[in-house]
Formats: sequence, structure tokens, C-alpha cells
Amino acid sequence: MQTEARTRSEFARDFALRAASITMGFVFFMGGWRRFINVPAKHDITSPASLASKLVEAAPGSPVEPMIHWVLQHPFIAEWSIYMMSTAEVLVGLGLMLGLFTRVAAIGGTGLNFALMLIFGWEGYECLDEWTMAALGLAISVSVMIYGAGRYSLDSLLKRDDFARYFGRQVSIALTVFSVVFTVGFYSYYFGIFKLHKLTSVKSYHITALQVPGKSDEARLYVNAGPSPAAAYVTSIVFTLADGSTVVEAADKIAVVKSLFEPWSHHSGTVVDGVMKMGLGAMVDIRLPAGAKSAVIKMINNKPSKVSF
Repeated sequence: MQTEARTRSEFARDFALRAASITMGFVFFMGGWRRFINVPAKHDITSPASLASKLVEAAPGSPVEPMIHWVLQHPFIAEWSIYMMSTAEVLVGLGLMLGLFTRVAAIGGTGLNFALMLIFGWEGYECLDEWTMAALGLAISVSVMIYGAGRYSLDSLLKRDDFARYFGRQVSIALTVFSVVFTVGFYSYYFGIFKLHKLTSVKSYHITALQVPGKSDEARLYVNAGPSPAAAYVTSIVFTLADGSTVVEAADKIAVVKSLFEPWSHHSGTVVDGVMKMGLGAMVDIRLPAGAKSAVIKMINNKPSKVSF
């Protein structure tokens, strides 16, 4: 009787884990498939549809913001990274669905979900479902990594279980604790547990000013908060000079030097219908009036942003 119950329990455990592996694998596989087959423009680094455009929008609230900006400033690396990510998704997806090299695939799945949470996870402020998918993916990948392929897999058929000896009791406990602490900690920091908060503003845009390396007469305007679907529309900039006087520049009079991250910033810095468009994550270099020390950037339907140079 006990043997029969144990057999049923093992069957249920193996079957449930296989179902989770197939589902997670399918999600990964289709992510890569969409870019390679359905929407190849996602891989075209010269296209506004490139996945790099998502990186531009994700950077402002991400804990790895400097790394994202560095990648975006090197198009070859950005293109290589996107191809590598898509390839990894396809391989990890196949491995999890088929139960082949399962632990290796699960390690890859853990890395992918961890990266997605770090880069894009904060954008769950717009739709928590996005964050939840990555968090569940992390939990599933860690579970499969610890348990292995199970009975109903190609690995079992081939009588192989790569790296099984590395996943003993202590490693399994450590991975479980890491998964739980990282997920709960991330959620608490970015969204709040007892009171929902949004670490990065989604209701209004905010523009800050950065230094342009080697250019004391220029400033880099950076949209570091706001919703991603639309854009900030700058109507004018009121500059305060060193002597206390002010200079007002309407949108069409702002001396735009260049917009970084094009074409993924979707022509930020251009003037349309009398206003200057700047999308979330966009960086636009402008030339400052002589002696400018600070400024107030006025936008449509948005609180002005105050910056210093």
C-alpha cells in the first residue's frame, strides 16, 4: 500500500514538473521564434522596431541602468546581445520542452529570467503581469534545475542527468532561498508589499540634465521617468543665466545637437506641431545659452522639470 502511494506521489511530482517545464520552455521558445520568424525587424539594429528600443525605455528605472546605456552606445554589442538572447531562448525552450540537457536548460532559463527581471522587471509598474511572468519563470527554472528532468523526458530515456551531482542538499537550499529572497525583495523595493508604490513615476514625465563629456556648452536632457507608450512634449525651456537674467527658448528654437540611441528613440528631439518630442529613456544633447546655470523645462500636461548645469 505504501509502495503504491509512493509510486503515485512520484508520478504526480514528475508529471507536474514536466508540465511546468514544457510550459516554461514553450514561452521561451516562442520568444525567440517571434524574433527570428514572425518579426525579424526585432533583430534589425538599424530599425526603430529593434528590440533595442525596449532597452531604451527600460533603462531609466532598471538597477542595471549604466550597463544598458553602455550597450546602447555600442550598436554592434547591442545587436550581438539581442541575437544571443533570442538564440538562448530557443535553445533553452527546446531543452525544457523535450527534457534534453534539462539541468543545463534550466540554468539558462534561470539566467534569462533573472536578466529579464533586472532589465525589464521594474516596468511591471505599468502592468504587473509582465513582472509576474518573469518571477514565475525564475521559480520554475530554479525548481527544474534542482530536481532535474524527471521520469518523462529524453534525459531519462537516454539515462543521463548532467550536473546532478552538483545539486545536493546545500545547493538546493541556497538556490531556493535565493529565488524567494530575490523575488520578494525585488517586489518590495519596486512595488511595495503593505502599500503599493511606484518607485519610478508613471503618471508624469521627468527630465534631468546630464553633462556631455568634453562639452561645457552643452547639456544632455534625459527622460528618466514617465509612461512608455507616449512621450514627453517640451513646449519651451526657461534658462537662468549666471547674472540672474532669463532666456526663454521655444521648442523650435532649442539648439538640438543630436539625439542618442537613434533610431530606437524614435526621433526624439524633433519638433512636431511646435513641441519637441522626447520618449521615455531618450537622451538629447542641446546647446546651452552662454552662462546658463539652471533651467525649467516646460511640457504639455506635465509638471515642469527643474535642472541645473
